[in-house]
Formats: sequence, C-alpha cells, structure tokens
Amino acid sequence: MSNHEVFEPAFEVIQKIEEAGGEAYIVGGAVRDYLSGIPVNDIDIATSETPERIQEIFEKAIPVGIEHGTVIVRHRSVSYEVTTYRVEEGYEDYRHPDEVTFVRDITLDLARRDFTINAIAMSRNGNLIDPYHGHDAIRKERIEAVGQPAERFQEDPLRMMRAVRFASQLSFHIEKKTEEALNRLSHLLQYISIERIAVETEKIFRGSDYALGLHLLHTTGLKNHLPILKDLDIHRNVPNSPLVGWHEIIAFYVLQFPQLSAENFMKSWKLSKDTKKKTIQLLYAYKQYEIEKNVTAWLVYQLDEELFPSFSRLFSALHQEDVNLDKALMEMKERLPILDKRELTFQAKDLLQLFSDLPKGSWISEWMDTIEHHVVTGEMENDYEKIKEWVREWNPPARN
Repeated sequence: MSNHEVFEPAFEVIQKIEEAGGEAYIVGGAVRDYLSGIPVNDIDIATSETPERIQEIFEKAIPVGIEHGTVIVRHRSVSYEVTTYRVEEGYEDYRHPDEVTFVRDITLDLARRDFTINAIAMSRNGNLIDPYHGHDAIRKERIEAVGQPAERFQEDPLRMMRAVRFASQLSFHIEKKTEEALNRLSHLLQYISIERIAVETEKIFRGSDYALGLHLLHTTGLKNHLPILKDLDIHRNVPNSPLVGWHEIIAFYVLQFPQLSAENFMKSWKLSKDTKKKTIQLLYAYKQYEIEKNVTAWLVYQLDEELFPSFSRLFSALHQEDVNLDKALMEMKERLPILDKRELTFQAKDLLQLFSDLPKGSWISEWMDTIEHHVVTGEMENDYEKIKEWVREWNPPARN
C-alpha cells in the first residue's frame, strides 16, 4: 500500500468535517514521514471544530483528552486522533501547558509545535500549509525548532531528546541555532520523568542512524542526565546494529561492562517486569553461548522464540559483525525433541513411584531438571522406559 493510499480513509474523515462546515488537515508525523518517503504509521488530524462538535459529526467518537481538544474517531477500522486547533501558554511543570485555548486558525496551531518538520499540515487534496518551511527542512535533511529554539525547549525539555531521536531515525542534522540551544539547556532534562526519557532513548537506539544519535547525546550534554549511560562512552562504544528494546540495550552494556548490573538498570530507568524478564533471558542465553562457544540446543530451548531476533541483534552488536542467526535458531528449535518439560514422557510422579521410600525433597526437581537437560541436548531419548532405566542406574541421593 502506498503512503497516499494510507491517507484515503483519513481524507474521508476530513471530508465529513468539511461537509459539516468545519475544516481539517492531516498534521504532524504522518505528513513528515510522507514527505520524507518513509512508511506512514499513525495519522493525526487537526480541526477547527470543538471536541463536542466532532462527537456530533461522528457516531464512533471517543473523548480521550477532551480538555486538550482530542477525540478519537473510528473510521474503516482505523483510529484517528482528531484534535481542535489550539494555542498553549505557560509550562510551569516543563510538560503540560497551564492554559490551552482553542482557536480556528491552523497556522496558530502549527506555531506551537516543536520542529518545522512536524509543523506542516496537509489538506485532503494534498496541498500543504507550511508556514515554517518544514518541507524545505526535510529536503535539506535538517531539524530546526519552530520559532525560538530556547522557548520550545523550555516549554518541554523532552523536545531536546526528540531532536536527537529524529536525527537518529531520519539521519538528519540538527540546525545550528537549535543545536546551540540544546547544548545550553540540556540541564533542563533533569525536570523530566525518567519514564518519558526512557521512551525517547529507546527510539534513539533503534533508529537507522543510531550512531549519530549516540554521538549527539554525548556532544549536547544530554547524556549527563541519563542514568548509568552517563558513565559510559556510548558515543565510542557503538553497537554494530540498532538495538530494539531496553532488554537489548541493557544486555549489550552489561555483557561488556562487568561492573554494571541489569537490576540497577531496571531500577534507575523504572522499566517494566516484562523488560526485566526478557533481559534476564537474553543475558542467560548469551552467557550460555560464551561457555559453549556455540549456539546449542539447550540455549535455543531456554530462549523464547520471540527473543530470537533480539539474540541475533545482540550477537551482531557485540561481535561487530552483521550476522543473522534467526534462521539457524528456528531450524534448531524445530529439531528439538521437546519444547516444554511437560512433554517429557517421564514425570515427577514417575520418579516418586520409583523411589516411594524416599521422603519428598529438592532431589525431585534436581533430577527432573537433569532429565530435561539430557533429553533436550540429545544425551537421552524421550522414551519412558529408557529414562526409567537410566534413573534406576543413577539412584537419587537419599540425603535430601
């Protein structure tokens, strides 16, 4: 599907607003990506109409941020954020405007946006409203603030991380005045919650020009406000491929710097339990690889299939070579005799039956782990009688 086709249902939403007497445009990232020639994802719409009016025009309209003028409109199974043109004033908390005023002029709405590449509106006929020459900035591969850079960054200092993130994703350079303000005001990042910073940092690492992103974090001084990363030479110690997700980022650094702990990373960045689980799995898998100097059946058995691409990227990043292990990992998984310990033909109840005179204890799980390992690695067949015979020979210790 071409980018222009992606816009068709959104154009229908705009047409409906126009037929009801209002005006509306596609704005923000979707226009930027379309003009940059990269795939368009979420499409946002700005309108002259109030949230209440949008709810009257559309049957499927969910007020999600009505105080900021945002309503989600469902059309052709796609959700569109439709937001009323607004101007904002005062940012006491360095994030939320103290006052939001709805207006009826798209150019006033574009004036409050962060960078010129994000301050372009597109009509349903494909015409651009571009008061800050964002299209020209895209052609020149330039990131520049709308209006005064210092003002934009003081409104929300996270915009400084966003500048670096766009440089990383689009391989654009940051315009001189914007970069100067960024260098001067990087200390304001201390007022931003670590959760918001974590989202942008993760996007910098996964950008196609992540090396540029890491370099900019260092030169601008933003790195000094990033927990743990501030003490590392991230601009010199650059992975060989993008790292997708915090579990990959943490594993990459922890494996190179023994003084770092994954636990510390998790706490400092306030990361989720899911990230923790994935990180522990990745680290275990890679340490297995280091012991065996090979990708083994046991490594593949222990690693969730969804982490195969992560393991492959981590391997590339650490070895400074471009390798794709996904296929090899999948093929090895397909050859595994079991995929789960529940598939063993010999279970704990069989062990207890065999040694009914022994009191229950940790020997049961220890033995079941040994059986599981032997079957997975091919040292023993997953055959009830054969396992039973082997267990009889190797009598479990009675002392537990």
